[in-house]
Amino acid sequence: MKGLLCLLLALPAALCFDCTKMADGVYEAGCKSFVVCTNGVATLKECEQSKVYDAPSGACADEGSVGPPCGTMKDCSNSADGKFADTDQQCKSYYTCSGGTFFGHNYCAGGLVFNEALQTCDWPADTDPPCGTKGSQRPTNAPGIG
Repeated sequence: MKGLLCLLLALPAALCFDCTKMADGVYEAGCKSFVVCTNGVATLKECEQSKVYDAPSGACADEGSVGPPCGTMKDCSNSADGKFADTDQQCKSYYTCSGGTFFGHNYCAGGLVFNEALQTCDWPADTDPPCGTKGSQRPTNAPGIG
């Protein structure tokens, strides 16, 4: 049942990715799956259980041979269930813990950082430090400030 659910969630990602005007290559890469465009057709590739996406090769590889964030395990043994910003990666990725188990990293789209309060990727200006800049800068030209 779990495999079917993953397939149902992952399949639309490949079907919705439009490769018709894209050069051949890897797009929409996460640590466990990625979309490959070939001759205008999108194909979803999923990594086996002990493997993760390796950006330099554009393929799945053993976790131990892949750099961060995909090749980095986090200790979730004392963590609450949820998603957590990976501050080691400047919050450009996040990882999931559930029941004390590490469930891997995910990337935020270009320019976004992980907002733990909202449990999603967000603009840095809308995210509290240490991942964002929300509330850390006062506008200098705002009326009534002086």
